[in-house]
Order: sequence, then structure tokens, then C-alpha cells
Amino acid sequence: MAEHMIGSAATFLQDGEMTRLELEGKPVVVARVEKDYFAFGGSCPHYGAPLNNGVLKGHELMCPWHHACFDLRSGARLEPPALNDLARFPVRVENDSLYVTLPHDNVREPQGGVDPADGRTFVIVGGGAAGENAAEELRRQGYRGSIVILSAVPESPVDRPNLSKDYLAGKAQADWIPLRSRSWYAERDIELMLNTRVTGVDSKARSVQTEDGETFHYDKLLLATGGLPRSLTNVPGHDLAGVFLLRSLEDADAIIAAAQPGLRAVVVGASFIGMEVSASLRARNVDVTVVSPESVPFENQFGAAVGEMFRRAHEENGVVFRLGSGVRQFNGDNGQVNGAQLTSGEVLPADLVVLGVGVRPATDFLQDSGLAMDEKDRSVLVDAHLQTSDANIYAAGDIARYDDGGGNRKRIEHWRLAQQHGMIAARNMLRGGSDSVQRHVPFFWTNQAGISLRYVGNVHKFDDVVFRGKAADRQFIAFYVVDGKLQAAAGVKHDRDLDALEFILRDGLPLTVEQMQDKDFDLVKYAVEKR
Repeated sequence: MAEHMIGSAATFLQDGEMTRLELEGKPVVVARVEKDYFAFGGSCPHYGAPLNNGVLKGHELMCPWHHACFDLRSGARLEPPALNDLARFPVRVENDSLYVTLPHDNVREPQGGVDPADGRTFVIVGGGAAGENAAEELRRQGYRGSIVILSAVPESPVDRPNLSKDYLAGKAQADWIPLRSRSWYAERDIELMLNTRVTGVDSKARSVQTEDGETFHYDKLLLATGGLPRSLTNVPGHDLAGVFLLRSLEDADAIIAAAQPGLRAVVVGASFIGMEVSASLRARNVDVTVVSPESVPFENQFGAAVGEMFRRAHEENGVVFRLGSGVRQFNGDNGQVNGAQLTSGEVLPADLVVLGVGVRPATDFLQDSGLAMDEKDRSVLVDAHLQTSDANIYAAGDIARYDDGGGNRKRIEHWRLAQQHGMIAARNMLRGGSDSVQRHVPFFWTNQAGISLRYVGNVHKFDDVVFRGKAADRQFIAFYVVDGKLQAAAGVKHDRDLDALEFILRDGLPLTVEQMQDKDFDLVKYAVEKR
């Protein structure tokens, strides 16, 4: 261990300030909250963002890139997508001198395995974001009963947002993709059963059945099966070789194998998956044409100005668009796709096709479960604590239509929200009512064609979009307003402001349209100082 004197305790930082240092060749951030100093690892344990560029509110520090949040007093992660806590380093003051000691990184992770005396079994159906985070949170919260994850896919839970971004683009190695190693689960007595498809739930017997005939009994059950990518089954030729969906690591690997430089790809759907795939295929020097019925990409989600910004960026990157059109049929030769005939009559040559036309809740196995479900999309109805109509069953992530506390039911297909749901469900499975979706703000990010956009909050229909800056300049904040009240915001090159806006939305702080528009109104200062 080595101790470093870094300055005067009285003047090194003011309350609420932080700074980044290099100590022994590693980044360390020192922060002051009230009279106390804290020292911790300088890079976010998620993707390595410089944490000194984030926003500090009281003892809570939010990462500037993907909004992981940490408590400086313990280092505990408060919000995903980070899985690990912050490394923390001892701080002491002597004769007004401030010292930081660097031992090995002091990181707390979920520990402990099964205690036979506990006797309980919690079953998690689904090995995605919600299921993985629920298992972690159960161990974090001190649960010592059995945990069984039943996952239909062949691989350990993976970092799914990376599949359409860096991994598909060839910028991320395969060993980056698993969220945890297989040994990590084993060390914590989390039984991870892969290639295990659940076919039914018997709530009276408290059991689930699998495709191979096994039965698993539970004390508490979490349903977290995510979404199934939609296929154009009504379009002739949808089953030709070379027509791909993207949901799993296996899907991404199949697309990578087919995406040779100089080939021609048709991407159907200007969705987030579709547009991110387009950018990643261009990084592999594949010619890309996007076909979609919209006149402007993302118009419903972000408004026309932001959608036009993305379209132009993709066109500059070599993507060709056929908007206002759909696919009539896929053409093939010897079972291999070679073209797509559009509803306009145009035929596009295609060596491969990727469908990005949305997902539906993966809930077919719940048909006879007796759980309350939405009549339209068959999502599972849950309360603000993610509890279903059966007190022993919870649902999280893409399949959960939850009560947002404002009289509305929402279902949101975001990665970080699914992770948040896993945490919330785990806490409530252990201590009913201890956490609520109302305490956690939705957030997602997208990287495509050189643009990184962050989005906080959620709104399906907005009255107005209030801009600070211009979308065409690719540096702006867009505020999405309903009845004059902020519901969500998106931004490019305004990372700290988006951090601040998550705090503003979480804490219910009022924000006028004039304040939204005023570039001199400091959102960070407002978020930090208001309680």
C-alpha cells in the first residue's frame, strides 16, 4: 500500500466538486461532499467512462455515458448498466493534509452461496438483462436460498446492446460480450441452465415445466423472457437462407459470417436495431439499403428534426434509403436470398437481408398460467413493484406492462430498464414493496453513423419538442413536453446535461419551457442544488 498526499483538506476541493488524478498509473477521482472526502476508481466499471465528467448530486455519482449511478459512501452501484461497484480508496486528513492510500482495488461484488438452512428456491425464467440482474441483486441483498436461471439460449447472459453496435461492426472481441463468466455464477451457487426452454407455469403447484419434461418448483418466480424478434412471415421468401434476425450472440455471429466486404445488404426496418445494424455493416464495407414505411426514421420517437439528422448521417456514411416503402417478397436462387422486391415494384439486389421490424413479448408459454395479461400484445400485467396477479410471481423487462404510478401502464423495450426491473423484482421478491419502478428513470442510448444519442424518461406521444441547439448541428438537447411538463429528453454532445435531466425527472423538479430553451440556464447546477 502507498499513501499519497494530494493537497490541503481545507482548499483542495469545494463542496460538491470532484477532480481526476493519476496515482500509480491509474485514474482516481477525489470528491468532496459536505466536509467529507471520497476517493474512488476514475473509470466507470461498465465501459470505462471518465467519472469526473459525470454529475455528483449529494453522495450519488452518475456516469456521463450510460447513466450507471453509484453511492460514494459505499461504492455501491445504485443503477445499471454497471454490474460492479466502484473501487474505493481510503482517505484521511492529518494537519490539514489530505492523503489517499492505494491498496488493491476495493470492489464489493455479490458474494455468498447457498445456505442449506435457508430452504427457499427462486426460479428465474430468462437469461437476459432482467434475469441476470435479478440473480445478482438477490445475492447482493443477502439471499442465501437456491437460485435457478432457466435460459432458452445456448450462451451465458450477454451484453446485448453491443451485438448490433461494436460487436457487429468488428470493434469488440467475443470475450467482451458475456456479462459474467460461467464460473462467476458457479462460485455464487447460481444454477445457470442453458438451452432450457420453459413451456408452462403452474401457479397452484408453484412449478414450471420445460420442453424436455423437467419440472422446477419455486417459492418465488421471476418471468423475464424478453422479446421475440418479429419475422415477416406474411412475405414470400422470408425463410430463405441469408434472411437474418438479430437478437442473440448466435444471430450476430451468423450475420458477421455472411457480411463480407463488397456484398449487398437490405435492412428492413428503420428501427434502432435496423439503423445500428446498417452502420455496423457499413463498417465492414458492405453496401446497405434500408427499406422502411416511415417517411423519416425515428419520427415517432424523437420527432422529424432528430430523425432527419440520423438519416443524413447514415447517407453520409454510404447508406441508401427506400423510405415510404415495404417489402412485397424476397427473391432467391437455390434457397439463397438474392433480392428484395419492394411494394413500389423496385427490386433491390441482396446478398443478405436483416430484419429489424420490432419484437413481441415472449409469453407464449404463459397461455394457461392464469396470469393477468394485456389483451393486445400478451404482455404480463404487473404493479409498480413488478408483482403479477399471483403474489408469488413477478415479471420484468420487455414482457412486463407495469403501473407507472401515474395511472398509466407502460411496456418499454430498453436494455437498462430491463436491468433496473431485475433489481427491483429481486428486492421485492425478498421484501415485498421495498422498491418501485417509480424510483427509477428509464434511459437508453444509441450509437450509429458517428452519432451518440442519450435519452432519459419516456413518452409515447408528445405535444411539443423544445430544442436547445439544433438537431442539424448534431449538438443539442430535445425536451419532450406533454401539457407543458417535461416527460423525456434526448441529447447529443450534452452528456452531463442528460445526467442532470435524469436527476430532474427522478426528483420531480419543475422545469419551464423557458428554462429548457435558455442555454444559460444551468441544468446541472439546478439538478444538484434542488432537493
